[in-house]
Order: sequence, then C-alpha cells, then structure tokens
Amino acid sequence: MRVYGHRGARGVLPENSLESFEYLADLGIEAVEFDIQLSADGELVLMHDPLLPDYYVRDSAGEWLTAPGPKIIDTALGELRTYDIGRSRPQSAYAERYPEQQALDGVRIPSLKMVFDWLKQHPKMLANIEVKSYANREDWSAAPEVLAASLGQLITQTELQNEVVVSSFDWRVLHALKREYPSVPRAYLTYFDRPDAPMQPNIFSGSPWMGGLELPADYESVVSLIAAEGGVAWCPYFGDLTAAALNAAHSAGLAVNVWTVNDPGDIARLRQLGVDGIITDYPERVVRK
Repeated sequence: MRVYGHRGARGVLPENSLESFEYLADLGIEAVEFDIQLSADGELVLMHDPLLPDYYVRDSAGEWLTAPGPKIIDTALGELRTYDIGRSRPQSAYAERYPEQQALDGVRIPSLKMVFDWLKQHPKMLANIEVKSYANREDWSAAPEVLAASLGQLITQTELQNEVVVSSFDWRVLHALKREYPSVPRAYLTYFDRPDAPMQPNIFSGSPWMGGLELPADYESVVSLIAAEGGVAWCPYFGDLTAAALNAAHSAGLAVNVWTVNDPGDIARLRQLGVDGIITDYPERVVRK
C-alpha cells in the first residue's frame, strides 16, 4: 500500500510547500499529493484555494491578509512568491484543526517547475498532481482545456510521465488531458452527493463536474466510467468507499487511493480492506501502522 503525503504533509508542515516535501523524503515516504492552479502569467503554481487564504498567508510585510484574495488566476507568479505561507493564523479554525503543524518563516508558494526540479532529485517519489478547476465557478480558474494543455506540455517536456499521476474533481480537465496527452496517467477524484454536504459533491445526476458522462444506476458503478475513460486510479473520499466498490474497481484494473485519512482507526480499517493508497495529512501515522 502506497502512502501519499496530502498537500505534502499538512498536519506536520506548511501545506503545498517544498519544506513539507523534504519532510516526506526524509521520512522515506515515496508519494506526495499536491494542488496546482494557473497564475495570471501562465505559470502552474501550488495552491489549493482559488483565492489566497487569509488563514495561513502573510504579505511581504509579514502581516496577515485581512480577507481571502487575490485570486490565483489574477496574480502573476512573481507576486505570488512575495507571500509567506509558513504559519497558520493564531486562533483560526485552520490552526485549531492542525495544532501539530510546525510554524516556519519565509516559506514561499512554489511553481510546478520548481517541484519538478525537486522530483528529479528524488527519483523514487511519485507525485499525484491534483488540478484545481471549478465547474461551478468559471471565474476561479483557467478553462479545463487550458489547464490540461499547460500541465500536459510541462510533464512531457520534462519527461516525467512515469513519475506523476494527474487527478481532479473536475473530470473535464481529465478528458482534455486524455485527448491531448494520453500518455499522462489520470486518476479520478470523487465525492458523492449527500444531504447537507460539507463540500461540493462532483458525482450526481447531471453533474457539470463529470464532463458530460452520465451517472450509472448506483454510485459503486462509477468505477465503470473511470475504467472506460482509461483512468489508472479511482480516488474516492474514504467515507464513500465500500468493499463492493473496491472489488469492482480492482476487477476493472483500477488502483484505489482514498482521501483524506488521518484517524488511526480509519487507517487500520482501510489497510485491512485492501486499498492501494492512503492520502493523509499525517503520513507518519500510516507508516507506523
């Protein structure tokens, strides 16, 4: 079973940072998951939120942002790298959620080119690159085709097809990547619809996130769509995974990598269930099990 450090190792060090990636390498973890978006000047950068978050970003003067923003898509790489992402805002919900996260100063938003340079120095490391794209908010990111083209071109130019897998909740990105760069491996993220969902589901009837694909009669059959699209992996929310769905995915030739698993009991249960990968904020917890 492969252990993926989520956003590097969000529970331990600043998320989506080279510092957290180094921690994984030192720990002997050989897989990292992180988020990318396109900047205003066409550079792929590591950031989860569509706007710079005020709960862990400080400006060039060291002051906390007073509100989220600016948008990543409206900001050039040079400006983005003036911000410091090394500390959680004290008393924020984020700080309370990750009390063990080490606070650092001078941590900068990396570009994907910088990460690829780092990957070449760590040839055993597999990178799960999650593309952030928003089927419900076109003003938050570049078009899916643009994201796929930028990423696919960079991966093939650097000859890292065997060291990466590209994932997204927005399957339109994956469809475009399949058309233009079929040699790049793809993994399909899913979050099933539910009452009072705490985050945006992407799998439901008529979903714009699914890129025109129709939902099968039951959620477990979603693996048939992913297999038919030529995906290498299914990445479900761990709470959505059933034994039947896992078996169906394996029968279809898909790896199953679950997100985001931090509780030791859940880690043990999913390991016993037979998942292929666990994406976690606390990779050391999984290694210990």
